[in-house]
Amino acid sequence: MATYTEKYWKDYNPEYRKYNALGGDCTNYLSQGLLAGGWKQVSASTPEEYDTWFYRSNGTSGSWIGVNEWSWFPQTDKRTTALANVYQMDVGDVTQIDFNKDGSKDHSMMTTYRSSGGVPYLTYHDVDTYRRSLASLVAAYPNAAYYAYRT
Repeated sequence: MATYTEKYWKDYNPEYRKYNALGGDCTNYLSQGLLAGGWKQVSASTPEEYDTWFYRSNGTSGSWIGVNEWSWFPQTDKRTTALANVYQMDVGDVTQIDFNKDGSKDHSMMTTYRSSGGVPYLTYHDVDTYRRSLASLVAAYPNAAYYAYRT
């Protein structure tokens, strides 16, 4: 997961559409990394977004590209475990941020490195970023709500 994420942080994988102009590419990029790491796609017959997670050339599930929709899917499908503290994240784990604490998550990122001191470093799209320390992110957005998931 992390290897894929670090490979395509700046030079996007041409096999996938970009969603930068449509609200952001962060969760699309996160989903690509999870798929590369072994997550299986799910295409269900129900209209519920939390039941599906897939990418196709002719359509993509909301949970593949949407921040909130993504967080519902792995919890429902029991693919992640919520962590009590974002500093517990290890390589391959996911964090999401609700910048204004309105109950709607705004951004998705993957932990791609962990320092010898135990600080997680995050790689993500939108403002294409390679290994930003969690401490730096928390310092920049001290009033945000942070959610961490063990993958």
